[in-house]
Amino acid sequence: MTELVIDMHTHGTRLLPQPFRALHRRFLARSWPENTTYADLAETPVRAVVAKAVGDPLVTRWRRPWGPWHAVRRQFAEIRADASAAGCRMATTVAEIRASRETAVLLGIEGADVVGADPSRLDDLYALGVRVVGLVHYADNELGTICMSWDKSAASPAVRAGRREPGLTALGAEVVAELNRRGMVIDLAHADRETIMDVCARTTAPVISSHTGARAVQDFARYLGDDEIRAIAGTGGLIGLWPYGDKGIGVSTVDDFVRHVRHLAEVAGPAHLCFGTDMNGVSGLMSGYRGARDFAVLTEALRVAGLSEPEVAGVAGGNAARVLTKVCG
Repeated sequence: MTELVIDMHTHGTRLLPQPFRALHRRFLARSWPENTTYADLAETPVRAVVAKAVGDPLVTRWRRPWGPWHAVRRQFAEIRADASAAGCRMATTVAEIRASRETAVLLGIEGADVVGADPSRLDDLYALGVRVVGLVHYADNELGTICMSWDKSAASPAVRAGRREPGLTALGAEVVAELNRRGMVIDLAHADRETIMDVCARTTAPVISSHTGARAVQDFARYLGDDEIRAIAGTGGLIGLWPYGDKGIGVSTVDDFVRHVRHLAEVAGPAHLCFGTDMNGVSGLMSGYRGARDFAVLTEALRVAGLSEPEVAGVAGGNAARVLTKVCG
């Protein structure tokens, strides 16, 4: 196993309020993978995770009446509390990750809706330790537009109906510049092609799409076309390999995963790949991978795909460390 393993996209175990989560799992999501706690990570090769709060209404609406910003802050507080209880170390830089003997946790947000509503929230997010910012999640916001709705329909209802033009907004362009200036990684997962291409044309720092795959391998709206892959790699950024699979969508088997690795490595180059497992945030995982304890399954898939040992080490964590260091310092 490689020395440094970084998962660029995870969630804590309290993404949804506990009563709703229990009902959801009992009646709607009985096949969902079991949660992985921060204490569990100590028994895995994973040295660091980017743990994300969700900022769009898919999650924040369930924390009313306090409002979206309260919901986001509450999620960060829960991540910190759970990480502390498990003996993990909060981090904002790769130097802190490398110096930690325990699993390191770096904060991110998926869906920067609170920033679109109030750009001064970038100050608050940075002060809270957030270093990775996903512009959109499952809803368009004041920054940009999405590639897929929560029901897996391509694009957003507003774009499909012609009520909104796709792509980065003027405010979104300002936020991209501010994120570059502050040293915060821009995550384009869930963004549509127009938003991705607009951001890649404007950014002065590497960007990532933290959990995705290749549309050339499967025509799934959450996956990237080759032009999007090249655009992200062209910024010096990363594409996160995502072991999601559920009801025939995503990667069903390790062989499927290998096909995505081969295509992405061919188009972007292995130096532009990382892992983004979506720990605790997916409704299903590919067969043969049950969670972080099976991380060796993912690294072995890289070898099967033809990557060399230095390239495997890069995808496992070295590439993520390089980009985080370049952007965040």
